[in-house]
Amino acid sequence: MTSLTPRLAARAAGLTFADLSQPARDWAIRALADTLACGIAGAGEEVVRLAGSVLTAGPGASALLGRPGRLHELDAAQINGISAHALDFDDCNLEMDGHPSVSIVPALLALADRLDSTGADLLTAYVAGVEAEIRIARIANPAHAERGWHPTVTFGVIGAAVACGRLLGLSPQRMAVAMGIAASCAAGLRANSGTMTKPLHAGQANRNGLQAALLAHAGFTANPAVLEHKFGFMAAFNGAVPQDVDAALDGWGQDFALLSPGIAIKQYPCCAFIHCAIDAAAQLQSQVAPAQIETIEVVLHRKRLKNIDRPDPRDGLDAKFSTQYLTARALMAGGVGFADFEAGRVFDPATRALAARVRLVAHDEADLSLGRVGVGLADGRVLSARASVVMGRGPANPMTPAQFRAKFDDCVARTLSPDAGASLFAALMDLPRQASIRRLSRLMQPAAPLYAE
Repeated sequence: MTSLTPRLAARAAGLTFADLSQPARDWAIRALADTLACGIAGAGEEVVRLAGSVLTAGPGASALLGRPGRLHELDAAQINGISAHALDFDDCNLEMDGHPSVSIVPALLALADRLDSTGADLLTAYVAGVEAEIRIARIANPAHAERGWHPTVTFGVIGAAVACGRLLGLSPQRMAVAMGIAASCAAGLRANSGTMTKPLHAGQANRNGLQAALLAHAGFTANPAVLEHKFGFMAAFNGAVPQDVDAALDGWGQDFALLSPGIAIKQYPCCAFIHCAIDAAAQLQSQVAPAQIETIEVVLHRKRLKNIDRPDPRDGLDAKFSTQYLTARALMAGGVGFADFEAGRVFDPATRALAARVRLVAHDEADLSLGRVGVGLADGRVLSARASVVMGRGPANPMTPAQFRAKFDDCVARTLSPDAGASLFAALMDLPRQASIRRLSRLMQPAAPLYAE
């Protein structure tokens, strides 16, 4: 078989800002800004507090998101990774079957803070990492995800290593080594969805990916053919090494995976597989009162139902994966927001009663993202709606600029003042012209003390 790791490493190491098309730059900026906003929003979550009370951390140059203080880059990457995934509001990708940006952005920010990189360099490194992890997923899925691996960390740790390696300026040979180190750090199970361990996966992807790049930069060794080796990543995680790897390599720097099928930005802070049901239920909300509803049928693709059939969520994290609960909330409120994952809502008797009327049905249509919701009313009428949402709003079906700005503002308002949030948004939208990431990261903290330069 033709080698995969060295060829992918060479492409990633050689990517330049000039290689990025304007649409790729624009969508990468949007995805980066969204991920950072999610990290700021998650800074106050219990999972972040508990992780911070246990995980060792040393002082350094790298900013904490949404909180004052700077840590060693590995520590900041881990804590910010947990924070950015704490609310399950960060972006998704259909080929990866997971969250591409949250595995990379916190590590990149931490390293860029230490190096005081430029915005253009950060953006280039981000695209290199995202393209690498999605392209690996392209030839590894669905077998990989169906075995129970959590792609956000298992592919994501390699993406983080590639992104950080690109920011460090690793040679193609050293980039392949970074991928080799990262592949040995890949671990995470989908069984932990709906628990604090899921955001921990994002933290470990960032820490271990950054660590792999730093070790490779220092001269560490690893197998430079780790993806395709008979005892390597593909064989271990997928059960077989693909014979045809062209799909992971073709069109590099021209046909960007982040544009097609694209990175999808979430409108709701919960599992992306349920967004189509939320959208369909929201269409019906103005037509019915909950008291009128006797039956609710939610039809989702068979492959999507494996992890989201949770009729009795035990807390807010579990509720993010409960089709029954989220459909009920959308029928009651016309959407889903942060407050819907607080205990008062999760255990609200009226919501629980409506959720108990939900029956899940599987379909096998070609569109994995199609969902239908039908409600049977007391007067005998049946109302129905349908929606197709590919894990969020991607380049082919984006949020409007106003919707995207509203999400950003809603996230950062949990920590930052309106003026500070506006300044951060303006700076991020102008990321390629930012000369100092260290100055930019100050805007991500409330009353952050200045870093001694």
